[in-house]
Amino acid sequence: MRIPGRLHFMVKPPTDARKRDLLLLMVAVFCLSAALGVQMSVYYNWAFETLHISPRQLGLVESFRETPGLAMILVAGLTASVAEPVLAGVALLLFSIGLALYSRVHGIPSLICVSLVWSAGLHTWMPLSNSFALRLSEAGRHGRRLGQVGSAGSLGMLFGMGLVRTLAGRVPYSFWWIAAGVFALAGAVTVCRISKGQTGQKPRFVLKRKYSLYYGLTLLEGCRKQIFITFAVYVLVKEFSVPLKVTAGLMLLNNGLNFVIAPYAGRMVDRFGERKALLTSYTALIGVFMGYAFFRNVHWLYVMYCLDNLLFLTSVANSTYLKRIAEPRDVTPSLATGVTMNHMAAVVVPLVGGLLWEKIGYQPVFLGGAAVVLGSIFLANRIRPAKTHPAEGDLADGDFSAVGDRTY
Repeated sequence: MRIPGRLHFMVKPPTDARKRDLLLLMVAVFCLSAALGVQMSVYYNWAFETLHISPRQLGLVESFRETPGLAMILVAGLTASVAEPVLAGVALLLFSIGLALYSRVHGIPSLICVSLVWSAGLHTWMPLSNSFALRLSEAGRHGRRLGQVGSAGSLGMLFGMGLVRTLAGRVPYSFWWIAAGVFALAGAVTVCRISKGQTGQKPRFVLKRKYSLYYGLTLLEGCRKQIFITFAVYVLVKEFSVPLKVTAGLMLLNNGLNFVIAPYAGRMVDRFGERKALLTSYTALIGVFMGYAFFRNVHWLYVMYCLDNLLFLTSVANSTYLKRIAEPRDVTPSLATGVTMNHMAAVVVPLVGGLLWEKIGYQPVFLGGAAVVLGSIFLANRIRPAKTHPAEGDLADGDFSAVGDRTY
């Protein structure tokens, strides 16, 4: 029976095609994350040692870097006329070029320009990644599949960071930027092989009042996340003189934990619901931010850094909450709108944080993060629980036998 054209986008791909596409998605996420693993491990030591960047300059660069996130509403328009795998491939190609161009950076202006290039690619990819995972997941297992894709990302991070940890001090920084670009290019090639599905039937832009709680949660998530992304590792490098080998080792350990725990975080969201998962993680995050502000023992800061990243795993609840309340045709454009909301804060936070650090120190930056988490708790408490949750048996391995919780 022929399905009406306007309903094509709601149809799940056949089981075999779904398995293949989900595996391709995981490989692409692995490659992307390997590139990010290199970038995250090297960036702060490289910027401090090579460019002698100050907190104010760091905040300025990060603010510019996040501006492409404001344009993610445009991705919703592109997905209406361009097949998502094609758009994702172009995004990762742009990401690849930007990372490789870091090897040509010699000052703050060129750093800003190159950061804008790879950031535009990465931010275009972000809503598409979740859209792929949600489209390819079975009913009642959206959190599980998002968690498994997250684990593939953590495995890629492990690979990239492990490479940096092993070769730290033996190769120049330019080597790492070229390597990161090659990893991202491999992801671009892989994602283009995912089934293209249907185009032309999705709305170009979605901004609805009934999704306002999702928008608010992602906005505050952007504030919280950006504080740690911009300043957490930089505190270790600048204030405690932590060398590249140690920062890479810390990130390696952190992402090893993420790889193991990510599937269980997704399953916890499926089983207990978004409200309980977010309230639990946000409550713990207040302690993390307070610890980062007041602990002077660098080893305790290592613990706080790892805890923040582990607690971030429950942020998949924002996407599953949207999936639960949204009309099927609204999911991808609403995810893009959510990314834009997220980055409205991400553009401002680095600037304010950098100036605040230079004036009175880094501690108030993290106290501000604790205040943001309090706001997130208020919003998360307003999430209405789903009428039903998957039974415990639904969380066991299903027909997707090729993908386990901990091996890929």
